[in-house]
Amino acid sequence: MLPTQNLNLMKLYASIHGVCGLAEGYSDTTAAFFKTLDEAKAHKAKILELLMKSEHEAITSNRGLSGGFNVISQADGREDIIVMNDDEGEQEILRIVELSPIWDTGRDADNVTTEWFCWNQIDNEDMYGDESFKNGYLPTDMGLIQESMEWLGKDSTIDLEMYQEFVSGVYFRSQTFIDADDVVIHCFRLPKFNSGMTTNTKQREVTISQDNDFNEAHEQHKQFAK
Repeated sequence: MLPTQNLNLMKLYASIHGVCGLAEGYSDTTAAFFKTLDEAKAHKAKILELLMKSEHEAITSNRGLSGGFNVISQADGREDIIVMNDDEGEQEILRIVELSPIWDTGRDADNVTTEWFCWNQIDNEDMYGDESFKNGYLPTDMGLIQESMEWLGKDSTIDLEMYQEFVSGVYFRSQTFIDADDVVIHCFRLPKFNSGMTTNTKQREVTISQDNDFNEAHEQHKQFAK
């Protein structure tokens, strides 16, 4: 039973750094989670500052940046798109996504049930954003497995070892991804900012630092995708 008395009382902000155009059918994505929009914007601003020092194509900005930077920014400051190589379709996407977790909403927060944020790396957008019929959906572990079946569909093909890595990531890591045909989706487990530190919480605690085993699997995936 969902803790309906606490629904929508808490917000999290995901600061997404997506990269597309690295290779056909492949992109790379990282995410960090914050309790306030200001913290998320500060995180995004640091990444933007670093990217603007890299080699890139001609850049324009509606925020008055000088030096020919090609930064396309939303008026609310929640998104930047830096065109690194227009011919290759290589872009760096920085976006802040507002999330409404259900299972981390104060005194009655569940310490065991985890929620996942799903990012479509092909289109560089939230899988369940405003245009989704599941608007803002944050699946639990089992929900994520079920969603992966829907993403794949009956006509998709996927390497069994890769899918096993995806499932392993759901239960043992803080992030995981799935790649099949034109489906490339990266999933990030939401941290629990408000729940008590029970034994189960310590076992499932999420940190912003990346897992070494995930990175190793990620590198293998990139080699496979080339």
